[in-house]
Amino acid sequence: MHHILNTKQLSKIDVERILKNAEKMEKECKTGKVQKVLKDKVVACVFFEPSTRTRLSFETAALKLGASVISVENATSNSSAYKGESIEDTTRMLCSYADLIVMRHSKTGTAEAAAKVSSKPIINAGDGNNQHPSQALLDLYTIKKEHGRLNNLSFAFVGDLLNSRPLHSLIPLLNLYSKNTFYFVSPKELELPKEYIDYFKKKNISFKKIKNLEEVLSKVDVLYMTRVQKERFVNMKDYEKVKDTFLLKMKHLEKLKKEAIIMHALPRVNEIEQEIDQDSRAAYFRQAENGLYVRMALFQYLFEV
Repeated sequence: MHHILNTKQLSKIDVERILKNAEKMEKECKTGKVQKVLKDKVVACVFFEPSTRTRLSFETAALKLGASVISVENATSNSSAYKGESIEDTTRMLCSYADLIVMRHSKTGTAEAAAKVSSKPIINAGDGNNQHPSQALLDLYTIKKEHGRLNNLSFAFVGDLLNSRPLHSLIPLLNLYSKNTFYFVSPKELELPKEYIDYFKKKNISFKKIKNLEEVLSKVDVLYMTRVQKERFVNMKDYEKVKDTFLLKMKHLEKLKKEAIIMHALPRVNEIEQEIDQDSRAAYFRQAENGLYVRMALFQYLFEV
């Protein structure tokens, strides 16, 4: 595969290979024995949208594997895109400088447009509210580490399901595994897009749309909270109407299974009370750390080393 643009491209064999290598990368990082297999490579990280975890973990992953990194933060203002350069022309130039491009953009489909003219591998680090494949893979790695399996699990996804590209990317991966059950908890304005609901029905996958968070707490193995994405709203009145619809509070933990985990792609605003961080079921910071190992595995996957 030349690019990682969306998780629908990945077979179960691909996924298992990446997860296995991520486990290897974690062990090597923690023992200080990472092999510099990319010492002659240059990785370009070009972000047209703000990022902390994704950009820095990709750059750290490249550096740990021995690659050099060239980087543009806030590329909308700090690159020739500000002057009106097309994503195609930007991509052609990046291919002259780098061996692999990591790209984030606010517009859906930008990664695919770039890939059409690119002679080097592209990793989609998020395009609009569409896809974020490396986030989904690190989520999958986290679930496997925490629960020891990826099948026969119950998931609740809570909040902004309409705009959550981590969720849109994770669903195809979870559906590679059997006997999973899904609960979707959101206000009507932020429901999961119809294409995903149609997919669940077509594949006869167990799911339920729910309006009450407390109804699912005792049922789930994975509680995945999402941020209501203010930047996706045109009318701020619409945002204010839904931003506090589903908030996870300390009182909710009494109903949550002892072996359940709480996930979040971060950053959070107010959808998880900070006191919950001390609970062993709060996995979101462990989840973020896992992004380094998965992104190291992705580089090795694309460079075939």
